[in-house]
Amino acid sequence: PGLGSLMIESIQKRDYPIVQACVLIISVIYVVVNALTDLCYGLLDPRIRKA
Repeated sequence: PGLGSLMIESIQKRDYPIVQACVLIISVIYVVVNALTDLCYGLLDPRIRKA
């Protein structure tokens, strides 16, 4: 009952729309986490705010 196990099961069953959805969800989460990390660096480190 997780995204990884769903993706593995979908790959084995060749259910490509589910695989595409899983890849899209993982990619969006990755981009959002990286954007939030960059914003937090700006708030925590004043040297980065000036750059």
